[in-house]
Amino acid sequence: MDKPKIIARRQFLKGTAIGAAASALLSGCSRQNAAAPRVAQPRRPGPNERLAIGLIGVGELGRRHHLQGMLLDNEKIRDRVDVVAVCDVDRDHRDDAAQRIWERTGKRVGVYKDFRDLLDRRDIDAVFIVTPDHWHALIAIAAMESGRDVYCEKPLTLTIEEGRAMVRAARRYGTVFQTGSMQRSDVRFRKACELVRNGKIGKITKVETHVGSVGPGKWQPYQTPPPQLDWDFWLGPAPWADYFPDRCHHEFRWFSDYSGGKLTDWGAHHNDIAQWA
Repeated sequence: MDKPKIIARRQFLKGTAIGAAASALLSGCSRQNAAAPRVAQPRRPGPNERLAIGLIGVGELGRRHHLQGMLLDNEKIRDRVDVVAVCDVDRDHRDDAAQRIWERTGKRVGVYKDFRDLLDRRDIDAVFIVTPDHWHALIAIAAMESGRDVYCEKPLTLTIEEGRAMVRAARRYGTVFQTGSMQRSDVRFRKACELVRNGKIGKITKVETHVGSVGPGKWQPYQTPPPQLDWDFWLGPAPWADYFPDRCHHEFRWFSDYSGGKLTDWGAHHNDIAQWA
């Protein structure tokens, strides 16, 4: 199959609603010095109203943990939120997510391949971003520019500069922004940190964290991407690469164009707890 030119993909990004964000991140420019884009202002719901949620990225984690576990089956919040839209560049993922919502609530939801189409809706209050790491910053900044609050999975960004750009955007637009770190909500980790911070186990002089040693599988030959997956869109801001199954979905973590590997996967949890304590 012919390889698309990277410059064409860059031009595609710059011609969209997230052009300003993409340009700032790819060039290292300060968002504070950029011209302010037009910002959508969805109506802010009252404290007793239901929140309309859009899920961007509904792969295995997005469906099992966030959609099913945290939204549909969570008795504490399911009466306060409505999932109204799902988005994924893999058709099988987004169709399965929509089917789960239908079976659980009896409601049809918007189904999108392009996150920008989801953000064009005026009825969404907040978004969950559960995509591969290299997409977090662009989508989050676009969501904040559109007036939405954001929950973004860890690790928050692929690079330090992307993280700084996201912080600037959140402050600029007054966004309610949370990044996922599930161990901070676990009573056992909190207890351990309390013991350390209160000197109950003596003076700590050294902390070692272990993030696991599982690595990529066997080499695979290049293949034509499956018809349900928009591979070029999955790559997004990353350099062009030929497709093989273990390069994307869960296995993307072993490639530095998309992730920091185990250090930013489980390290985002364990190193965070060590610093907290």
